[in-house]
Amino acid sequence: MLTYIVIVTIIRYFHLELNYFDKDYLYHFLKKVFFALLLLHIVSFVSDMVSTIKHLNSFGSILSSIVFISLLLTFFAMNSHKEQMEKEIALKQKKFEQKHLQNYTDEIVGLYNEIRGFRHDYAGMLVSMQMAIDSGDLQEIDRIYNEVLVKANHKLRSDKYTYFDLNNIEDSALRSLVAQSIVYARNNGVEFTLEVKDTITKLPIELLDLVRIMSVLLNNAVEGSADSYKKQMEVAVIKMETETVIVIQNSCKMTMTPSGDLFALGFSTKGRNRGVGLNNVKELLDKYNNIILETEMEGSTFRQIIRFKREFE
Repeated sequence: MLTYIVIVTIIRYFHLELNYFDKDYLYHFLKKVFFALLLLHIVSFVSDMVSTIKHLNSFGSILSSIVFISLLLTFFAMNSHKEQMEKEIALKQKKFEQKHLQNYTDEIVGLYNEIRGFRHDYAGMLVSMQMAIDSGDLQEIDRIYNEVLVKANHKLRSDKYTYFDLNNIEDSALRSLVAQSIVYARNNGVEFTLEVKDTITKLPIELLDLVRIMSVLLNNAVEGSADSYKKQMEVAVIKMETETVIVIQNSCKMTMTPSGDLFALGFSTKGRNRGVGLNNVKELLDKYNNIILETEMEGSTFRQIIRFKREFE
């Protein structure tokens, strides 16, 4: 009983949540830990056997001390590896953000120059419209409206300008993931629309889990819409009173899907045996009580809604 209390105390001291080590890239490390613990168990067993033999009690005590010290060293190694992995993850995320920052900057500069040129053209449109109105030339007014103003309005509504809404996302990791998905969508001929009207602060989720979950959902949405007839994808990030909601919607080829099959291993709207990602998303989200994932499918539209309950002090 005392041993159990000591072990639990050590685990809490080092903040070693067991679900943290449920990662593929930790397999080799955990394999070493397993063999180390197995060796400790054998030594402990030998210690118990030796302690029952006369004149060897002290040797048994020494073995017990070795087991305890080795156990402490194992926990230190686990904690050290945990911290190292967190640093590597943060570094990779930073490199990922820097890599896409230049593309984001170039796109913003291009859009700025385009709007600046449009502002100059727009002044000319108004002058032409005013002259047509003054002369009472209805045919010319109709021509300017349909050939100039309507086209200009359609141009300004282009999905290219959704880049500006990225400025409302303060969470750099989420912003980089969405920016990457915009580029990925365009490279696959998908019309991407982003809507972020409010300032979105950091979400209540671990960085690695956010990256893994959003990468799967966004990439699936792009690839699913690329395979569809409409080739459309919409992402909205909405700040509500008690929660932040992310809606990822895309067109797809399938028209009906049993809701219970969506997160089954191997299921995907992209095709057979391509849905491992969705199953992983469900496993990651099961760790959080403040995050809810809702999945909907209406006709040829697939929708994922993630609700992040905000934490209040």
